Amino acid sequence: ATILVIGAAPAPSAATGSKRLFDINAEELAYLSVTSPAEAIYDLPQSLASFTSSNTALYGATAGVNLADLRGLSPKRTMVMVNGRRRTITPGGISSVGGVDLNSVAEPFLERIEVQNLPGGARYGAGAVAGVINFVTKSDFIGVDAGARLGISERGDSEEISLHALAGFEVGEAGNLAIGLNATRNEGLIGADRSFSAVPYGFGLNGYWGTPPAAAFLPGFGQSSITDRGTFGGVILSDGSFAPFPGSRSYVPAANGTIAPFVGALDQLYNWAAWQNVVIPNDRLLGRLSYARDIGDDWRFFIEGDAGISASDNALAPLPATRARGVDPVAGDAAVIPLSNPFLPQSVKDLAATAFGASATSVVFDHRYAELGPRRHQIDRRYVDAAIGVEAGDAKTARFGLTYRFAHNRVVTRDADRVDNNRLRIALDPAQCAATQGCSPVDFFSTPEISAAALDFIRIPEIRRTVAIEEHEIAAAATRPLRFKEDFDGRVSAGVELRRAILSDDDEVPWGAAPVGYLGGADFSESATSIEAYTEIDAPLFRSDGPPGEVDASLAVRAMKSSRFDASFNFEAGLDWRPAPGVALFTRQHIGERAPDLIELFTIGPTLETSFVDPCGQAPSKQTPAESANCASAGPLGVFPGFAQAAPLASATGYGNPNLEPERVRSAAYGVTISPTERLSAIPGRMQLTATWLDFEVKDAISEFGDVIGACFESVGFSSPACGDNPRTGAPLIVRDPATRQIVSFDSLMQNSGAYSWRGLDLEFRYAAEPAFLPFADSVWVSALHTYTDKVVTEYPDGGVERRDGLIDFPRHRTLASAGLDAGRWTFVVYANRRGRALTRQSDIPEARIPPALYVDATIRFDITDAAYVQASVKNIADMEPAITAFNKVGNFAPEYYDPVGRRYALSVRVNF
Repeated sequence: ATILVIGAAPAPSAATGSKRLFDINAEELAYLSVTSPAEAIYDLPQSLASFTSSNTALYGATAGVNLADLRGLSPKRTMVMVNGRRRTITPGGISSVGGVDLNSVAEPFLERIEVQNLPGGARYGAGAVAGVINFVTKSDFIGVDAGARLGISERGDSEEISLHALAGFEVGEAGNLAIGLNATRNEGLIGADRSFSAVPYGFGLNGYWGTPPAAAFLPGFGQSSITDRGTFGGVILSDGSFAPFPGSRSYVPAANGTIAPFVGALDQLYNWAAWQNVVIPNDRLLGRLSYARDIGDDWRFFIEGDAGISASDNALAPLPATRARGVDPVAGDAAVIPLSNPFLPQSVKDLAATAFGASATSVVFDHRYAELGPRRHQIDRRYVDAAIGVEAGDAKTARFGLTYRFAHNRVVTRDADRVDNNRLRIALDPAQCAATQGCSPVDFFSTPEISAAALDFIRIPEIRRTVAIEEHEIAAAATRPLRFKEDFDGRVSAGVELRRAILSDDDEVPWGAAPVGYLGGADFSESATSIEAYTEIDAPLFRSDGPPGEVDASLAVRAMKSSRFDASFNFEAGLDWRPAPGVALFTRQHIGERAPDLIELFTIGPTLETSFVDPCGQAPSKQTPAESANCASAGPLGVFPGFAQAAPLASATGYGNPNLEPERVRSAAYGVTISPTERLSAIPGRMQLTATWLDFEVKDAISEFGDVIGACFESVGFSSPACGDNPRTGAPLIVRDPATRQIVSFDSLMQNSGAYSWRGLDLEFRYAAEPAFLPFADSVWVSALHTYTDKVVTEYPDGGVERRDGLIDFPRHRTLASAGLDAGRWTFVVYANRRGRALTRQSDIPEARIPPALYVDATIRFDITDAAYVQASVKNIADMEPAITAFNKVGNFAPEYYDPVGRRYALSVRVNF
């Protein structure tokens, strides 16, 4: 386990080796000059910024969330706690995304952040596969703590403001009461705010996908399927089927009424990055209340409550509508324009008549609705978490506790200005439009943009969706010290937790509407009840001034049973050996299981008509032996001889799986800590070096089938789970039309079918001293934390295996370092964060390479009095801009890797009296 120490002399660890917790205290958080604890977490080399306000813009309801992800094993495998109690996850709103939103934690109210980045499934809960992050709030606070932080970039944008006040006082003999409020505003950025994101880049002309030499990586190309004027891809025939133009060519209309074949890569043109959020704006209002009363010498009663809201207003490129996916089973979200439409260019009518004759009735037009302006997602995340309990006993004999906790996390999304495909069909048909009250014809071609009256007719003002998780938990725990030679050096603990959780989704699409480009969910409510029991033992084995020195052992066991899946178990054993002063060796071995959460069990994604490939529609020479045998079978998924795939789209839905079983988890840690200053008095101060080798493995990992049709037909005798039934509906996962044998629907189901492994080394150096050789300095400190990622492997449900070490999520080297100096009332801190070179994907193309990134920040503080200070900070002193690279999750650069804001300044003032 490791910790970054910034701005203060490193204090002794709470424990050592396999049991130790390290922390970032309130003083260190203040030096970092952050408005959210997420920023401090993401700086840790062991942490992956997988879901943040800088890389979730394209994720719909998930946009703006900040999730903890140690080792990159996913947020579901990092446990987040507050005051030692597990926190309820916030649903992401899409797919299986979910985790504790770090925006729900108010930084000014924290006493410290404890980071246990060794596995903790047996001690803390099955979700602690990669470790635990515990936020400890200020308890028994008396007085007033108030402050403000203002930040702005050198370019005068990306403003940040944070205000807080915390007041605590004794209520006579009734106990201690503390109330706090924290308000934060982050302005965010859009692509146009920075040169590297204002113009989208991509592979022009024949694109990256062509044969070498690859086309140049050029501005003006991005990741979208629609040109600025749209494309014609084919026609609707009189029998209702879709037919592409000859050669499957698409045509681009010109302003003069002509059309021309599109030349280029359709999947990467016209991104409109300038309209999109690079950093999602966020407003937060968080409140906290705590009350505690000591009853006699042995009893304590407490109440703690946190509540708040985190609001984001996400802007995306204007709404795209293509035939590849959408609400219509034939044309997707594309516009279906009758040949009788008076605004349709004659050149398109002539092309349709030449290619298909009188059988063509309409043309299919892909279009981006720039007339509507940027897509707007308003996302409000609301949090309530409250606990009430009693504790009894004392640390010298035994201590007991009983707690009830209630939590309710809700995500409310509002999508504005969506196009209703049903009304669009009316507005494109002259006869229907004339017969419909309020209809105004939609003209894509003869005017610069669709008229305001037509937009009013086809627009859906707002779509609202609410996804919520509610939890009720009763926990009882007891701990007792173990005596060893008159010292209370050991401890035994046990506890039980009873939990009921409810997941609900309420999608309020207006009745009768067919929204274009909407990724909503389905109305449902599901619940699960679970019980966990655990025990932990920490005991000294040897105490000796000579060999073998001091040896401690630890053991933890946790069992869980749910109403929804079989029992799961976690076992952990640890050993600490201190053979000599200043030397400590430790190991931790863990084996266990991570149980699926409610989202993985029950979520239902949007139902969309989606393009697909039917293996049975391919030429026999392109089929594998398993595909050939399966297609020729007499069962419901087989086809007749000479079958041809005619349906371009099929109805697709993603589901959780109530039949999931727990994942299998194994991990090991081996470490050594050397403290030279304990043995060499010639070295002033305190110095510590730690090296920890870690190995994580997750099997039967819960994953989504990326290609459910391919997984099914490539299995021998339809043996893949993808060929079975959907336990949520009882219907087959893949459905063919009994008469035509065309695939009409397929469901993607969560399965225990993946695997992950991570292996690497953590190095830590800490030093602090009161240097006599620097008469102007009261104290100095230096710390450095480095993570070397040796090997990362992902095994996918379809059988594919990928080495991911060296990719953007897992750079080989990450380093975080700090140095500071106290001089009277002044404090100076400098810290640096370096991420080594990496790749956006495994490729020899130069644009896939990410050069190293080094960020240097500085803080200076002046203590006005012992109870008040003023602080100034500069971040990204070198004003380093992101490198423009290809194959990113969003935009032109890697937001997980780079700071898009640039150099910025912050001023803070704080009083505590």
